[in-house]
Amino acid sequence: MIKKISILLFFGIMLSSCMEKKYEWSADISAPREYPIEVYTGAVGDYFFSQMGGFTNAGWGNAGSVDFIEAPLPDSFDMTWLSYVDNKFYTGEWKLPTEKIEELFDLGFYSTVGGKEVIEPYKYINIGFAPKGMVIVWVAGNGKQVEVGRFQAHETVIDPRLISEDEKYMFRKDYAKDNLNNDFVISKDLREQIKQYGFPPPEVYEQYREKYSWKPKIILPEGCKITSLYIKMCNGEIEDSFNRPMELKKRAVPYQFEIYWSIGSGKQEQQFVSRITFTKDTQYWAKYLQDGGGDNEMPVDFDKNEIRRLFKEHIDKNKPAEIVIKIDPNVELKSERVTKLYVEQSENQYLIKEKVTRTGKYN
Repeated sequence: MIKKISILLFFGIMLSSCMEKKYEWSADISAPREYPIEVYTGAVGDYFFSQMGGFTNAGWGNAGSVDFIEAPLPDSFDMTWLSYVDNKFYTGEWKLPTEKIEELFDLGFYSTVGGKEVIEPYKYINIGFAPKGMVIVWVAGNGKQVEVGRFQAHETVIDPRLISEDEKYMFRKDYAKDNLNNDFVISKDLREQIKQYGFPPPEVYEQYREKYSWKPKIILPEGCKITSLYIKMCNGEIEDSFNRPMELKKRAVPYQFEIYWSIGSGKQEQQFVSRITFTKDTQYWAKYLQDGGGDNEMPVDFDKNEIRRLFKEHIDKNKPAEIVIKIDPNVELKSERVTKLYVEQSENQYLIKEKVTRTGKYN
């Protein structure tokens, strides 16, 4: 009788496993450019990482692997990694909010393809490593990223008996220090910025998660229309909108806007893009748009920037606010076509001067 129950239980578990819903998804890792890390070992469900290819300095929240698997969504993950700046290993094993992740994957999000509004799928699970062992998990799709969890790792020492020959390089004396002097790991430009502004304090990555009730308001001349709007927030979340205004909701402080808009219609239509980043680095867009452009990472000096101070010191989290952006295509200089930018709450207007903008034709 006990044997029959065991057999039935076994087949019940196997049947349940076979019936579990599968999704096409990918996992990837990210870390701030100024705080690079290297994964020693880890897994997100059935998606595995190792020291081979486990390095990242992609920028906070920037990830997006193309190696997809078809499997049930993960219910847990574990990671052990080396933080170069801290010169320490961190480790942890955590449960994921699987129901929340499944809900996002099932619902998807609105996007526009070929001029038509469609529902795009979420397909990435991104793991972000901040200083001092802080870990953030985001779920992402094309142009969209949402935080689903915050976790804390602890320092660890790897047992020398467990280190294979292929892994010994990570434990070489001054390995982390040498990497920080490598231009591939920390570019010369980034090193100069760190020298000028210093490393962002580790605690700011927690502070970046604070949210305020705000929405963007774009003002264009008569005859112009917005086609799409992308916003990157300092907590790693990304939001986009196509042919519809963004609603008022709780958001982190933005570090970047990309506003796509047009003048005229039909064959006479001209398309433009206005890019805005909150930084003192006046060459920000010149660097990222040269040679076809690149990833637009959060500026190293963002924690000291005017918009962040403004939200911390003057903006009430519980009252609605607008970030108002006025654009004039008739201004000759591309860097001055964003003619006005301010945060408005109640009857107060706060002008923002510390920003780098660029407006030009698109396609």
